[in-house]
Amino acid sequence: MKKSISMLLALVMVFGLTACGGSAEPTVPETVPSVSLEGTMEELVNQVITEQPVEFMGGIMPVDLADTSEDGLWAIKYYTGLDNADQIEDVAVYEPMMGSIAFSLVMVRAKDGVATKELAESMKAGIDTRKWICVEADDLKVTGFGDVVMLIMVGSDSGMTAQSFVDAFQKVCAAQVEGAALEFTI
Repeated sequence: MKKSISMLLALVMVFGLTACGGSAEPTVPETVPSVSLEGTMEELVNQVITEQPVEFMGGIMPVDLADTSEDGLWAIKYYTGLDNADQIEDVAVYEPMMGSIAFSLVMVRAKDGVATKELAESMKAGIDTRKWICVEADDLKVTGFGDVVMLIMVGSDSGMTAQSFVDAFQKVCAAQVEGAALEFTI
């Protein structure tokens, strides 16, 4: 009796494994860039700010991606939400000159072969919306096109919305690539 049940279970397992076997194609990471926007990240940030002006004094903050010291890794985390620069090759950050305004616009270019949607999700999960002393960003979006990811976070009391900057980024992309549409927004 035990032998019959064992044999029956073995057959069920064989048929189950055969049914799952198939000739599945390997999965490709979601949103591996097929196009590349022209210009440095600083130039793209400036184009977005031109499309969607801000009403405060701001500027591009330097982030040294090659600096692996404690301070360098802190800066990468502070601005991008990433623990290191392994997946990015260029970054530009636009923030207010005064720290009492919750606003950060971050543009990164992914290295070749990096799935930008996964990179964007990591940035969103890792960013600190309370990184400023007295204010917090409560409107956060991360979007991407080609090999570029843009993270925007603002405080709702600023009169600005993250969506307005996503729309501005869409216009910048469309100006470079006819018929361009953002590949994702999270």
